[in-house]
Amino acid sequence: MANIAIIGAGVMGSALSVPAADNGHAVTLVGSPLDDGIIEVLRSPGGVHPKLDAPLPAGVRPVTQAELQSTVLDEADVIIAGVSSPGIDWFADYVETRLSRPKPIAFVTKGLDLLGGALATYADTLPRRMTRCQAFVGIGGPCIARELAKCVPTLSIYASPDRDVADRLRSLLQTPYYRLATTADAVGLEACAALKNFYAIGVSAMQTRHPDDRRNDGQSKNPCAGAFSIAVAEMTMIVTALGGSGETAIGLAGLGDLHVTVGGGRNSRLGHGLGAGRTVSEVLATDLKGETVEGVDTARLLADWLMGQDDARAQYPLANAITEAVLGDGFFEFDFSALRPT
Repeated sequence: MANIAIIGAGVMGSALSVPAADNGHAVTLVGSPLDDGIIEVLRSPGGVHPKLDAPLPAGVRPVTQAELQSTVLDEADVIIAGVSSPGIDWFADYVETRLSRPKPIAFVTKGLDLLGGALATYADTLPRRMTRCQAFVGIGGPCIARELAKCVPTLSIYASPDRDVADRLRSLLQTPYYRLATTADAVGLEACAALKNFYAIGVSAMQTRHPDDRRNDGQSKNPCAGAFSIAVAEMTMIVTALGGSGETAIGLAGLGDLHVTVGGGRNSRLGHGLGAGRTVSEVLATDLKGETVEGVDTARLLADWLMGQDDARAQYPLANAITEAVLGDGFFEFDFSALRPT
């Protein structure tokens, strides 16, 4: 049995507690400063996670960040960051001040970062700023948290420059329903984890931009499939440019995760709004009010990088369409007639 501390009681952090507890590990689920209400619900008799619509196993001990004893982190075999990108600074400070010695830290956090003014991934930046991070592990792949919490068959991938650490974490969390691959390409996985949210906005926009009233879901399929293929090709080029492997982009971490993200979620809902002729600010102020849409933050970071690329409009047409809609708060414009399929 291992001791596992998950910090962040949102959907993904809480969902990961399910396979961990099912494997008999002692799991402490620590709420962020925004999760006190969730922790209170989980500690009540029969408490069901308000966003997962499922109770957590009895082996999961929910606590608030204010009441966590530092010994819990020191005794943990691994720490998992279950916060979203806006909470990563809080997480880094929280762990650094409460952990007395380095530990392997795994991250479900998705986003891009800057290193020396250049575009980078969390795999590049977080180990530099967290002295208590003994080994960085990125968690990626197609995984809807609610489905994992209900033990629906799920394939994911763990990445670390120290492959042995990734393999060790796989051995702790893998179950008959949660099947895990590992890779040493942490940079590629982290780039894909951020980019799939970003590209899901543009691909999902095609589902409402080109309606088909004769289908039950009202969506034409050809435009979405075409945009999906373009997104994977662009993602592969960006991952390679950031130092990752193009093979990562066409596997679970990239293509697979993009597929499930287009199928539903906040980034997909934003895309649907843009495809219907609305602006980013309109959708964020109504349908997604108060929600973190990580693809928007990625767009803001990626925009400067795109400006520095040769012939960026031709090389990255979908990325340019998304960033222009986000930064200009205008309408999403994507011209299929200008494309040259390969």
